[in-house]
Amino acid sequence: MQLPPPGESQNFEISMGETYHRQVYFNLNTKDTLGSEHSAWDLCFESTDTGWHVWINGGNLAFAANTDTQDFDAVTSIANAAWKIDDPEWDIDSTAVADWRIDRMVYLIDRGESKPADERYKKIIFQSVNDTSYEIQFSNLDGSNLVIYDVPKKPGFQFVYFTFDNNGQMLDIEPNSYSWDLLFTHYRTVITTVYPPLPYLVTGVLINPNVAVCVDSSLNFADIDYPKALTLSYSSRRDVIGYGWKRYDFATQAYIVKPYINFIIRDMEGTYWKLHFIDFYDSQGHKGYPQFEFQRL
Repeated sequence: MQLPPPGESQNFEISMGETYHRQVYFNLNTKDTLGSEHSAWDLCFESTDTGWHVWINGGNLAFAANTDTQDFDAVTSIANAAWKIDDPEWDIDSTAVADWRIDRMVYLIDRGESKPADERYKKIIFQSVNDTSYEIQFSNLDGSNLVIYDVPKKPGFQFVYFTFDNNGQMLDIEPNSYSWDLLFTHYRTVITTVYPPLPYLVTGVLINPNVAVCVDSSLNFADIDYPKALTLSYSSRRDVIGYGWKRYDFATQAYIVKPYINFIIRDMEGTYWKLHFIDFYDSQGHKGYPQFEFQRL
């Protein structure tokens, strides 16, 4: 079988804004984008038929704590809460809200310091899940504004997004699973070179769970072709692209990208792409506008 010729090399800019307030989904093939306010959501639910995992919004500096009790009314404060965050590498089985299905414990959710004081903390029980929906029960710490809410799964979507605002509502944030490859967003990682390890907000790229990426800094971008791509090792870790393609220069107080870091991407259709970042600023010098060169192999 004769392979089609490589695609044209293209440059693209993602508009996240100087405060990184927008999260943007990107499709390598169509160059379609879908953006939203990254701070809009509180909980992210796995939307597959068998899915049950729940994530919190690390970009809002959110936390979750298991209270180790099933008595919803007994939980009235955040005293002695053992706050946790989701795994910084997005390990699906290392979430702050762990496997809740057996014991149905009450969880505390700290929505983040940017939320109004009277809306910052919620208590919640994840009651049940099946192939079409979740059932949750939540309220303020004093038990006011008690809501029992059905979170519907969406066929064909990886995740569905929920906010506690307005007594709970679903948000249309993510495109169909097969309509995006990369998510440019503000998220939380952990700096392990200091003690104790430090949770830290970063701006970077997460991948669709059905996409795989090889990170390489030994090859010249121009020399990467399809035969070479077939010889490389790939990872589907969600933060495999991450934020390390840039660094902050304290002398110039500016971000500098590392164009020598190449990302070879295998999309959901098995097509290979190469990508590297060339800037983090727009033509007016505003940060938060990552620019990259990419090409279908």
